[in-house]
Amino acid sequence: MDARIKELVDLAKKQWGLAEYYLGRYRLFRRIMLDGETLYLLNMEWFPNIYADWTDEENPEGTASIDINIHTMEFQSVIFVQGVTYAENGVVFAYKDIKEVKDWLTAFTGLNIEKDFVCKQTDERRYYFEEQWNGVPLSPSCSINVEFNENGELTFYSQNISVLTNKKELEEEYSLSLDAIEDIAREQVVLANFPEEDGRKIVYGVEETYIRNDDKGKLPFMQQHVGFQKNFNKEIKWQKTKKDCFKRKFLHWEDEVSVEDAYLKVKHPDSLPITDELAEKCIQEVTDFLRMKYPNDSGKWTLTYLSRENSYLHAYLEQITASTLFPGKLIVFLDTDGEVVNYMNKKELWDEIMDAKQEETIERKVSKEEAFDKLKPYFTLTPYYVFGRQDKKWIQCGKLDCDYFVDVESGEISTLDNSFFIN
Repeated sequence: MDARIKELVDLAKKQWGLAEYYLGRYRLFRRIMLDGETLYLLNMEWFPNIYADWTDEENPEGTASIDINIHTMEFQSVIFVQGVTYAENGVVFAYKDIKEVKDWLTAFTGLNIEKDFVCKQTDERRYYFEEQWNGVPLSPSCSINVEFNENGELTFYSQNISVLTNKKELEEEYSLSLDAIEDIAREQVVLANFPEEDGRKIVYGVEETYIRNDDKGKLPFMQQHVGFQKNFNKEIKWQKTKKDCFKRKFLHWEDEVSVEDAYLKVKHPDSLPITDELAEKCIQEVTDFLRMKYPNDSGKWTLTYLSRENSYLHAYLEQITASTLFPGKLIVFLDTDGEVVNYMNKKELWDEIMDAKQEETIERKVSKEEAFDKLKPYFTLTPYYVFGRQDKKWIQCGKLDCDYFVDVESGEISTLDNSFFIN
């Protein structure tokens, strides 16, 4: 074992009271952060001594799975399997209350938990903290989770607070209002599938988005990835079709790294730029793929962007015109050399889950403008700080949202509750 790894192992054993445990497995892996930086982590799986010589892939009850940042020596997560712990002199919350948890977190992380985090208690032994700035939440959320058992012994700890920025940048005065962003709000009213037990309902709903306070447009509500992205919005056309000889290959998500690469801080491959040369090859390969799989669709697909994700290149395409209410969305997976290896058609996937024929029988009696007028009284605009991938900093925004939808047939307004849209 590398001496640097041994130091981290010893630190974990002491910190979490693992005298009655032995180190069963360990590995180094990497994760790319929102700002493009690469985080290198050591995962350790500590087995209780009562399970000597454990070889099963599934971890036994009481296993301590621990992740630590190898460069900062900060613990990212500690999980005792099935909430059972055999730790001795580990972390124990004698009073089992929020004050005690906050005090421990402040001492353990060095953060000002009382000032910069808001606590959301989900039950009597589980605490979830979200970071905020002057009462304004962040997106993606920076959070800390703590759980303990009936004896007050810690059984779960996790944090994702490594994307913090200089808070002095967040002093901008919030000036957004619903009246001022009405045009953007109108754009966000979209058709969507509303899954039901007996099929689907077609509705108008509001696609959440973040509107920048600095009048520079919008930021996506859910950032699907954090790797390098190259935007295109390029219409894909061809003159001749191509014989379908495409064969899918299995995708292998690999994040394990060597000790040498980890300590040399070799950048995550997803953070590397997509060169113009590689982009051109990807476009050609995607075009050839469409010629095989969708031979009659020349001029009907737009390549919106290429991105690096999980050590693959992902090409995102959207249908320009479609005979159905919902245009197709296609993800084409390419290897790092730009060769197509797999693909996923989102519309076909959802049509398998929900009755595709039902869509053809639904008559749209409500226009988008009528739906906007019905939904407008229920719009909300909530201040947020959103991490902008291009700016690489937190940006003040307003989150546009609406908890209601309009049925396209009846015009009835209903609440979303815990349901979700598929568009």
